[in-house]
Amino acid sequence: MSAPAGTGAAPTVPTRITAPLGWPARLARVAVLIVLVPATLLAWAMHVPPRLAALLPAASPPDRPTPADCAPYRSPNRAPVTGYAQDGARLRVFAIGYHLNLDHATSYDTWRTAMRCLVEETVVPHMKPGVPTLVVFPEDIGLPTLGIGARGATVRAQAHTPARAKSEALPLGMAGALLQLNTAYAPQIAAYQARFGPVDPRKQVLLAATDTFARAFSRTFSEIARDYGVYVVAGNNQARYRVTHDPVEVALFADPAEQPTGTAYVAVDARVPNTTFLWGPSDVYPDAPDFERNLLFRNEKVPLTALELDLLGLDEGPASGPDALANAAGVEVAGLRLGFATSLPAFRYGYPFGQRPAGFEPCADLRVSYAACQDALGVDVMIQADANPGRWATGLQDGGWQPLEWMSSTWRAVADPTVRFRYNVTPMMTGNLFDLVFDGQSAITARGAMAPGRRYIGNAMPGPDDPSEYAVYAGDKSEFLALSPWVVLDAPRDQLTAVAAALGPGSGVERENRYVESVIFADLV
Repeated sequence: MSAPAGTGAAPTVPTRITAPLGWPARLARVAVLIVLVPATLLAWAMHVPPRLAALLPAASPPDRPTPADCAPYRSPNRAPVTGYAQDGARLRVFAIGYHLNLDHATSYDTWRTAMRCLVEETVVPHMKPGVPTLVVFPEDIGLPTLGIGARGATVRAQAHTPARAKSEALPLGMAGALLQLNTAYAPQIAAYQARFGPVDPRKQVLLAATDTFARAFSRTFSEIARDYGVYVVAGNNQARYRVTHDPVEVALFADPAEQPTGTAYVAVDARVPNTTFLWGPSDVYPDAPDFERNLLFRNEKVPLTALELDLLGLDEGPASGPDALANAAGVEVAGLRLGFATSLPAFRYGYPFGQRPAGFEPCADLRVSYAACQDALGVDVMIQADANPGRWATGLQDGGWQPLEWMSSTWRAVADPTVRFRYNVTPMMTGNLFDLVFDGQSAITARGAMAPGRRYIGNAMPGPDDPSEYAVYAGDKSEFLALSPWVVLDAPRDQLTAVAAALGPGSGVERENRYVESVIFADLV
């Protein structure tokens, strides 16, 4: 015990409880510390950081591709990224004008890297701190994944031979590719025919590829949304699926290249619609199938084009009733209601520009008036993910100029006084797929905008063969917030038509398939 304070007595030294350790014991203690301390640090490194990481938001995707990773996937004809920034933005939206390349779909890994590189190189450098980001890929961007892996090897090889295309009017190259894919997917086709048959033979290979689409398309875009913390729109002709671990179903439906595996993605029915998907940055549906836990909305295209109905035999979305209204109404993101009008539906108002009939019922039949119905449902932003199956610089069957006619969707949405859309966002896929051409200029338009005047190529003034109702679409328009360039600058229509012919499949000239790949953005307020 020590003396009470203030007594001046010296404190006593506490008695040692144990005797000092001898040298052998001290050496033993050092040896134990040498073993235990590294082991403890190793265990901490293995278990504690991962558990902490699960509680904290990731600073960046764990496998961001480097410039060297992206070099093989970079289109040689990619235009510089351009956009329209504004103060007070609620949402920054990017329209991805992807140049289709079947070699990107050599494997699941190459496809995933190609898509992530597009985001890494063209979106990430232009994201706006504190403002949510929406990345809109074009319609049918999942189509190349049908040829992934060994089953698509001969199809991918065909794209580099003279057999790639014979004539745009008679698509023998595309027919040959589809025949090869039907053969490659024959076991899955037979299994689905037995389960759901009879299945329309025109779409059977798309149904058979459900497992492939889930692994390639759905996984890639779901993970981009989650890993980069963005909203992602992308489209594919794809059946709804469920996850199975049943060994018999796995053997029947899983990609043979993934065997042995304990998982397969199996179609829930035989419907194959042209679907546009919206994924968000966070999981919101824990019980959903893989790659759909962060899926916020899906829209089934209605009406379909003649090519989709006659060549592919796709299933149309609902045209009337509650399901049709829910399909067209879309979903709210960042205080804006996004509605999805995949190409043709964006043209369907049911009446000419500015001439809405008295008593018009916009939602009576969405095959006729899809766009007008979306307006009635309160859609602010029309998302027109597009893959225009034809030359851009060309005349249509009615004699009209294609880019002028296109104004009746992208520009009409924000200029027609009978509707109230605030924005239209249209990414356009480009590139030749065997005999099939995809081309166009991506655009973002805004109602009441006073941006510098822009126009699609060949649209300076109406031509002699343009229908009279197209006159309103000609000339520079201030509603274009952003517009991607075409292969050449604007010129007389006959010159533009000649360039389009050189770009086309089977032209055999240096310019064949050298379409522009573009990314544009705009702030929505």
